Amino acid sequence: MDAAWTLHRSDDGFPPRLAAIPEPPERLRVRGSLGPPTERRVALVGMRHPDPYGLELAREIARDLARAGVCVVSGGAEGIDGAAHEAALDAGGRTLAVLGTGLDVAYPAGHRPLFERIVASGGALVSEYEDGQRGDRWTFPKRNRLVSGLSEAVLVVRAGERSGALITAAWARRQGVPVFAVPGDVRLEGSAGPLALLRQGAKVAASARDLLEALGLSGQLSLLPAPAGAEAGGEEATVLAALGRVPRHADEVARAAGVPPAAALSALLLLELRGLCEQRPGNLFLRRA
Repeated sequence: MDAAWTLHRSDDGFPPRLAAIPEPPERLRVRGSLGPPTERRVALVGMRHPDPYGLELAREIARDLARAGVCVVSGGAEGIDGAAHEAALDAGGRTLAVLGTGLDVAYPAGHRPLFERIVASGGALVSEYEDGQRGDRWTFPKRNRLVSGLSEAVLVVRAGERSGALITAAWARRQGVPVFAVPGDVRLEGSAGPLALLRQGAKVAASARDLLEALGLSGQLSLLPAPAGAEAGGEEATVLAALGRVPRHADEVARAAGVPPAAALSALLLLELRGLCEQRPGNLFLRRA
């Protein structure tokens, strides 16, 4: 098992981005490899109990970022964070988990295997807290400045009005780190946070491609598969973009796509005939892999 080690701010190898933030940590406790200073990193964060589509979208974005050679940074929590870490690992990429506890405290306890996998796969667990420090109401918000400080951009996928992901976004703005948000169904609790961020000037991102282009990494797009539905056009493309790999009712797809229900259903049936989506009982539809 990889032993934890300590990196002081004055040491060579301390992340330059982190050293430059307001209120930088004096030291870090690390298990694993932080990677080279030139590594491209994006933070992907969100709520602990997102809707299934939001969770699947987080996985897709993290997977594609990892495929493009970008390290995925998150906070190791349940929900969006855990999905992002797992998807990056599944894609063979690197991921950093910045913990709100000491490195020897697995929180949540069920993520201990995930944390071990992160280290074994060439990523790292990072904390500014002493071993033995348990999670508290102050440790996680303070931790969030490290999530954004290690990253070139922060993407909020799903977040409620009081989600810790919004604290990460606030730290990012203070640090001069670009903030992105995924728009969603306004009736969902998890859409409130991204909507608020978009009103505050956050940039829209619904895919890894959006992030790669914004970060000047368009050359990495060749490493990704062609976007599903590239051969679809007009209203069909809009409807297909509202689908994920979790089944959604046709009416929900229509609302997400911003088209009338009848038009959405017609587009869905055409997409199904073309092999781009799949219908399930109950008028549910999902995108084909």
